[in-house]
Amino acid sequence: MDFETLQHTRESCRVYSDRPVSRETLAHLIDVARLSPSACNSQPWHFIIVDEPEARQKVIEGLNDHGVTGCIWGSQVPAFIFICEEKAQLRPAIAKQYGSQYFAQMDIGMAAMSLCCEAASIGLGTCIIGTLDRPKLEASFGIPAECALRLMITVGYPAKNDGPRKKVRKNLDELISWNHW
Repeated sequence: MDFETLQHTRESCRVYSDRPVSRETLAHLIDVARLSPSACNSQPWHFIIVDEPEARQKVIEGLNDHGVTGCIWGSQVPAFIFICEEKAQLRPAIAKQYGSQYFAQMDIGMAAMSLCCEAASIGLGTCIIGTLDRPKLEASFGIPAECALRLMITVGYPAKNDGPRKKVRKNLDELISWNHW
């Protein structure tokens, strides 16, 4: 599938089959994500794959975001991937000008999207979740204090494949300005 078709068809998945995702496949997704661009090639990320039942239960307990959105379907998810932010190693002049972490969240976002696009291209569904009980999950999974859990991605085989829902997107003329705002 070409990239444009992938972009038109990929969407967040919240209903998964009970088919497990192999560790080889999960590692492959990380392998693709790690190739994403990052400022000064700093690669300020660390991935935690959660696929064992006891660990998945700890994730489910940490999905309470105090009523913001919730993730009531978390118990159906075969695997979770955390993306944690590590200290970026930028060139000194860039770090001095912007701070070491200025680009890190953008870098993590690109890695997450690369992972999700690769997952879709091999028939997996994903959903990026940012509303989490971070302190609880960081403690439960031993994430070092100098790192931060930024995103979690659910991964699994979609329970149904009805094709993508109609996506409402802004028209190009609302998004593009030429030569000034």
